[in-house]
Amino acid sequence: MTKRRFVHVFATFGAGGPQIRAVELLRRMRVERHVVMAMDGRTEAAARLPAGLSVEIVPPLPRGGFLANVRAAKQWLASQRPDLVLTYNWGAIESTVAARRLGLPLVHHEDGFGPEEVQRRLRRRSWLRRFVLRGVPLIVPSAVLQRIATTEWGLASANVHHLPNGVDLARFRPEAPPLLGTLLGSVGGLRAEKDHANLLRAVARLEPSVRVALVGGGPLADELRRLAAELGLGERVEFAGPVADPASLYARFTTFVLSSRTEQMPIAMLEAMACGLPVVATDVGDVRAILPIEANECIVPPADPAALASALQRVLADASLRRRLGAANRARVEQQYEAAACFERFLRVYESSAAARTRA
Repeated sequence: MTKRRFVHVFATFGAGGPQIRAVELLRRMRVERHVVMAMDGRTEAAARLPAGLSVEIVPPLPRGGFLANVRAAKQWLASQRPDLVLTYNWGAIESTVAARRLGLPLVHHEDGFGPEEVQRRLRRRSWLRRFVLRGVPLIVPSAVLQRIATTEWGLASANVHHLPNGVDLARFRPEAPPLLGTLLGSVGGLRAEKDHANLLRAVARLEPSVRVALVGGGPLADELRRLAAELGLGERVEFAGPVADPASLYARFTTFVLSSRTEQMPIAMLEAMACGLPVVATDVGDVRAILPIEANECIVPPADPAALASALQRVLADASLRRRLGAANRARVEQQYEAAACFERFLRVYESSAAARTRA
């Protein structure tokens, strides 16, 4: 029996939600060998790979102009002789182009946008996606992205697979609430699109007893520390840094907060819901559709610290409300977002795409 080789090209393999999802999918794929390249050189998610899985992490290709990058990716992919190429987000688009030129079986993923495309997509990128992704299986985690792909990028709906993210309900489960103190929790990279500044400004409006933990690392860590000091938050802010496995941290939180300017289907929010936490979140991506109807008053406009603070105050002031919201959140993920069922849908797309080459 021939051993199969899947090649994965990520914009980043840092410790973000899409990368953690990819690790869980690698664990489940019936493939003998994987090759992973991160175009930005970040590979923190590799720490979550299970022992015994054959995954080779390779350094990124040298960067140049767009056409030079495509030529380099084409040469490298040809040398790999993959049974399937999986590319992830805009930062890997040159490898997507290269795989198409080589006629390799290909699946592309789009999980959202950086701050430069929060309000509207960049015209050049939309045009290139329209051209490059035509006829390619595209996986998106949200209905918002599905609509963008079919309308703005003009892709055939049959090729756009809306596959929601899933959460491991055994690893992420309700624990006894903390006995003392009020600790808000946010899990995600300290990047502009996550808008932790919005969260800090909201916390500054709350009672001094309210603290917040920012779990994650990123380029804005120092800037956020300066802002916390300017706001007089002092020891009320815990910069927890990046954590390889945050499952045990959710039990410390009184409430989970998502303060982003842009999201599609945030995995950290699903994890918090699975842990039975109440969630206060900005109205971005599919957040409103993911949360149960009971949480509608906990969803606020992005970049509005007053609204965020008001929603947080309402939840923090009512322990009974927190219990009801937490129970509704857990029930919601049990009904809709259990990991095995969600991930099986991804695997079916991968297997179908890899099999197409064999049939050809």
